[in-house]
Amino acid sequence: MREIKKLVKDKNGNTTPLTIALILALLFTLCALSEFFRLSVIANGVRNALQSAVISIATTNYDEVYNGLREGYSGGYWLSGDQWEENLDYGDIYEQLDELLDTESDGKYHVKEMQNGYEYRLSNLSVDIKNVRLRPGSAVNNLEVTAKLRLEIPISFGGESFPPVQMQIKVKSAYMPKFE
Repeated sequence: MREIKKLVKDKNGNTTPLTIALILALLFTLCALSEFFRLSVIANGVRNALQSAVISIATTNYDEVYNGLREGYSGGYWLSGDQWEENLDYGDIYEQLDELLDTESDGKYHVKEMQNGYEYRLSNLSVDIKNVRLRPGSAVNNLEVTAKLRLEIPISFGGESFPPVQMQIKVKSAYMPKFE
């Protein structure tokens, strides 16, 4: 510790290597932080777009879930003969994501292209719609739409490419009756 103080107080120019090392360390830290923030912004943008698409699916099912019956007593069903059958609209979440995120279908992935590769890609979308039970008094339960998606973001640092970061994004939306 004394030697570091001595180097800092020394006016002979011996602190030049220390100053250069400090500047390079700060530059390295700044580059790592900017890459972290890039990953964070992409993940939040994809999550928000997926949430928007899932909310759209939940609201699209409004007319199937509450089609003329009292809200608290119905689910997404329709009468076919003498049987009630489930009637839900799953929509096309990938199409909505392509529009919101400017991605394109490429095999099993939906990819956001860049000049030299891709910025991120989406895959393994699964959507689960939990219907309301068809019986009086079931307004406690709501129509719920849950979607899961895998996001893959390539990482490059210092001119080197590393394996992509893969994360599972899960969002949930519910359609609730306003009046019970």
